[in-house]
Amino acid sequence: MGLETALSARLLNDAAYKAAMSGRIDWMRRPGRTLPATTLQIISDPRPQHMKGFQTRQTRVQIDIWAASPKQAAELREMAIVILVPAAQIEGVRFQRAAIANIRPGMEQEGATEGQPQGELYRESIDFIFTHNA
Repeated sequence: MGLETALSARLLNDAAYKAAMSGRIDWMRRPGRTLPATTLQIISDPRPQHMKGFQTRQTRVQIDIWAASPKQAAELREMAIVILVPAAQIEGVRFQRAAIANIRPGMEQEGATEGQPQGELYRESIDFIFTHNA
């Protein structure tokens, strides 16, 4: 299987994280108004190889945790880190222990509509570096 399938499965296989997200874990799609949610996006995916084929490689993946409050976003960020950092094998993909290159908290304003106040989305962005064989 591919990296995307394996990373999604790692998050969804954790019962507490899956319950907190209600299954809202997706690649590159910004969440709607139903929060919390997780989005993943590959930032960098070099494919080093030698005469026998591709080598184990490092892929940088940005994971965004979207929530209605900064506290909830931070709690879910820590859950995601605990799930994704350890070495693991899932869906045929072997992961070495992941590194975290950066963590960025933030907030985005949702556009107001007539008669509705402007909303806020809180986001925790984590840049993981995964060394894997996918």
